[in-house]
Amino acid sequence: MKRTLYCLLALATILSAGCHSGASAPDVSGIKVTVQIKRFDQDLFALDSNHLPQEWPSLVAKYPDFGPVFLRDVLGLQQAADSPAVVYAELRHFLSQNQVLKDSVFQKYARLDDIRTRLEQCFRYVKYYYPDYTVPAIIPFIGNFGGRELYTQDGLAIGLDFYMGSSFSYYQIPEVQEVYPDYVSRRFSPEYLPVNCMAAIVDDLYPAGNDTTNLLAQIIDRGRRLYLLDKFLPGVNDTLKIGYTGAQYAWCTQNEGLIWSFLVQQNVLYSLDPDVIKGYMGDAPSTQTMPAQSPGNIGSFVGWQIVRKYVSRKGDPGPKALMGVPVKDILAEAQYNPK
Repeated sequence: MKRTLYCLLALATILSAGCHSGASAPDVSGIKVTVQIKRFDQDLFALDSNHLPQEWPSLVAKYPDFGPVFLRDVLGLQQAADSPAVVYAELRHFLSQNQVLKDSVFQKYARLDDIRTRLEQCFRYVKYYYPDYTVPAIIPFIGNFGGRELYTQDGLAIGLDFYMGSSFSYYQIPEVQEVYPDYVSRRFSPEYLPVNCMAAIVDDLYPAGNDTTNLLAQIIDRGRRLYLLDKFLPGVNDTLKIGYTGAQYAWCTQNEGLIWSFLVQQNVLYSLDPDVIKGYMGDAPSTQTMPAQSPGNIGSFVGWQIVRKYVSRKGDPGPKALMGVPVKDILAEAQYNPK
């Protein structure tokens, strides 16, 4: 990655919006789906912090899997090692310190009817391709950025504090900015909620493999996952599915051939170096060694286009079949060579 892409690309700012995948959506109107919403957020903040030893066990009885997950993955507690006194002290501190955040979230998400409707439509597409898939309950929670989507046996838990809108003043607090700078928090908007939920469903259907595969394998695997989002979210802008701005997505489509040529010339596609892989697959304001107009995570865009090329050449095999095709076969049969 010593050379830069500046020698290959003419710098230009392209301000068009991201396009749609263009795939025709199947008729799912006859598929019945009901999404149950279980308001852990409201149940948690309804607890009397002075009587947690009496009230918390009742909440855990209602959420037997997510309750312990909330303590472990959101609050960072280890119940096996932490005494009940420590657990309740941390819970009491969490409730008292997040009252203002709670009030803002409850005001914005007093009702979740629109979210339920959108997710039910998404799950109709999931059920179309995976008829035996069990639709999970949706469990909203407030975690003060301790977690966004957490898949548990109780259902899919969603951190609503990640969906308050990019202009939400809380995101501008310096401590929050250190972890979630503007290029990340611009995606903390309601329109990303169904997309991120479906991404969590894809990961539930196809748990990520080990991280010892090379860059190319990870590029194509990410492309296959985005292909599944095409299926579950027909009509949704590609920018939302991949998390780019409209300008970033347009830049990638305009320079697709040069991006691929650069990756080939740099001889990084078969790299196992974690730093190299992170440089092309990690979230960042732009991709190092590429112009500022480039997005981070540019490998996902490349993988998506490889998979789409494969499907256009071979015919759409459907998600189950595609996810079983070896990476090397997808690359070979796609004959991907954009100009």
